[in-house]
Amino acid sequence: MSLEGVSGAVESTDRFFDALRGALSPVATSEPMPPGLRSAGVLVPLRDSGGVITVTLARRTERVPHHKGQICFPGGSRDTGDRDLLGTAMREAEEELGIREADVELLGAMERVPTVTGFCIQPFVVRIPRDAPFHLDGFEVAETFDAPLSAFTDFSRYRTAGTTFLGKPYMVYFLDYDRFTIWGATARILHSLAELANGTGA
Repeated sequence: MSLEGVSGAVESTDRFFDALRGALSPVATSEPMPPGLRSAGVLVPLRDSGGVITVTLARRTERVPHHKGQICFPGGSRDTGDRDLLGTAMREAEEELGIREADVELLGAMERVPTVTGFCIQPFVVRIPRDAPFHLDGFEVAETFDAPLSAFTDFSRYRTAGTTFLGKPYMVYFLDYDRFTIWGATARILHSLAELANGTGA
């Protein structure tokens, strides 16, 4: 790629990140937590991988107490010592993947996601460096992978199953990427992120 092409790709991805920041909430919701659910925070890490916007995802091991073997974002339930749910997400991301808070650019917060497993997840979309190294917690994380955001903006890829949760209709999303089946809260967050990305026009 020529220097002009590199410059154009950088400008394009920078415009996307700026537009996405404008579509996100600058802060987490202050609405009361739904009764009976445990609060949790996750990071949704994005990066510019050679002009392509990618999403970093992880696969949990079979040894963790919750969501064994599932595809997920780095994060977890809030501890009493966490300053807020962003602090929860940052702490867990460093523990699980070695993502340092100093390397993270916060773009904004998404809508909370209640789960049938008893959590209410606050996602935070962040930009991480293209060459950010990961240091996995071998007990919690089996592997990580980057997927192009475009894999999730094609809504025909999603399958759905309807259920009832908290007395309301609740749609569970599923989709396949490479050798992985992504479903549940992670798929719902990706679906919502894709809606935001499509709406930016970037």
